[in-house]
Amino acid sequence: MTKSREIDFTEGPLLRKIILYALPIIGVNLLQLLFTAADVAVLGIFTTDQAVAAVGATTQIVNIMICFFVGLGVGANVLVARAVGARDKERAEKLVGTAIFASIVFGIVIMIVGVILAEQMLIWTKCAESVLPYAKKYLQIYFLGMPIIMLYNFCAAILRAVGDTLRPLIFLSASGVVNILLNVFFIVVVGLDVEGVAIATVVSQLLSAVGALYIMLKNKDGYARLTKRSLKLNLAMLGDIFMIGLPMGLSKCTFSLANVILVSYINELGDLVMAGNAIAKEFDAFILEALHGFSLAGLAVVSQNLGAKKLDRIKKTFGITTGLVSVVGVLMGAILYIIAPYLCRIMTDTPEVLKYAMIRTAVIGAPYVFCGLVNVFQETIRGLGYSNTSLFISIVSNILFRLAWIWCVYPFIRVEGDTAHNYTCVMLVWPISWIVALLFSAVILVYLFKRTKNKIELEIEKEKANVTN
Repeated sequence: MTKSREIDFTEGPLLRKIILYALPIIGVNLLQLLFTAADVAVLGIFTTDQAVAAVGATTQIVNIMICFFVGLGVGANVLVARAVGARDKERAEKLVGTAIFASIVFGIVIMIVGVILAEQMLIWTKCAESVLPYAKKYLQIYFLGMPIIMLYNFCAAILRAVGDTLRPLIFLSASGVVNILLNVFFIVVVGLDVEGVAIATVVSQLLSAVGALYIMLKNKDGYARLTKRSLKLNLAMLGDIFMIGLPMGLSKCTFSLANVILVSYINELGDLVMAGNAIAKEFDAFILEALHGFSLAGLAVVSQNLGAKKLDRIKKTFGITTGLVSVVGVLMGAILYIIAPYLCRIMTDTPEVLKYAMIRTAVIGAPYVFCGLVNVFQETIRGLGYSNTSLFISIVSNILFRLAWIWCVYPFIRVEGDTAHNYTCVMLVWPISWIVALLFSAVILVYLFKRTKNKIELEIEKEKANVTN
C-alpha cells in the first residue's frame, strides 16, 4: 500500500474526509451482510422455510463467539490510529504484526470451541427441533472458517486505522459476487442446502482475507505495514491491545449475550416467527451497518486526533458524525418501511412469515437511527480511550435493562395464544433500550470531553516545559 492511500485526519477539512472514509466502510459492511442475505435469499427460493430459519437461528450464536475477538481488533484499530497521529511508524509496525498473529490464534480457538459446541449452543437458545439439524450443519461449517474470518476482520480494522478503506471494499465486492455464484452452484447444481451456503460464505471470505493481507505485505512506507520481522506476539503490544480491546470485546459480548437470551424467547414462538424474524433482520441490518460506518469513521478520526492532541477536531468529528447518522438513519428507516413488503416476498410467500417479518421492520427497522446515534457516542468514548466506560454503558443498557424487560415486564404484557402480540412485545425492548443508552451516553460524554481537555492541556504544558528546560 502506498502512502497516498492513507488519510491524515489531523489536518484539513473534516466533513469530506469523513464521508470519503466512511463510504467504503459502509460498502464493506453492506457486502458482508449480503453474504448472509444471499444465503437466506437462495435458501428461500430453492429450499424450505426451515432452512431459512436455520440461518437466522445461528446469527446471535456466531456473534457472541466472535464479538470478543472482534473487539480486540478494534483495540488494534485505535492504537494504530494513535500511532498515525503521533507519527510513530515503529510502534505502528509492531502493533500490526502482533494483531495479525493474534487474529490467527484467536480464530483457531473459536473454530475448535464452535465446532464442538454447535449443537449444544443451539439447544441453549431453544432452537426449534424442526430447524435444529439445518442450523447445526450451517453453524459447524461457519466455525471451520473462523480463522479466515478473524484474519480479514483484523486486517480491515488496521487498514481503517490508517484511512485505507477503498481496496478492502474492492476485494470484498469480488468475493461477494463469488459468494452468490457459489450459493447457486452448491444448492442448484450440487443439491446441498444450508451446508452449501455455509461453504460459499467461507470460500468468499477467504478471497477477502487474502486480498487485505496482500495489501499489508506489499506496503513499504505506510503505517499499515506487515513484515516477517513484526509477525509475532509482542507481549507489551498485545497488552496494550487488550487494554483498549478487552472492554470493547466484552461490551460486544454483553450485547450479543442479551440478544441470545431474547432470541430464545422469539424461538419459543415457533418456526414461522423464526423465519419471519430472520428475513426481516437481513434487511434492517443494512441500516445498522450503514450507520455504523459513520461511527467507525468517527472512531478513527477521534483516535488520530487524540494522538495529535487536537480536542477541537475531536469535537467537530463528533458533531459531523452525529449529523450524518441522524439524516441517513431517518431516511433509510422510512425507505425500508415502505419497500419491506416487496423485499420480504422475494424470500418467502408464506403469509404468516411475511406478517412477522413486517412486525420486526416496523418495531426495529424504522427506529434504527437511535441505535446509530448510540454507536456514535460509544465509538467516540472508545476513541477518547475510555473503553471501560463504554463497557459499563453496554452492561446497563444491553444486559440489565433488556433482561429486566424480558423477565419483569414481558410476563405481564404477553397474551396467551396471541403470537403476533407477544412477538411485538419482545421486539419493543430494542428501540426502548437504544433510547436509554443514548441518554446515558450523552451525560457521560459531556464529562469525558471536559476530562480529556484537561488532560491534553496538561500534556501540552509538560511538553513546553521540557522544551524550555
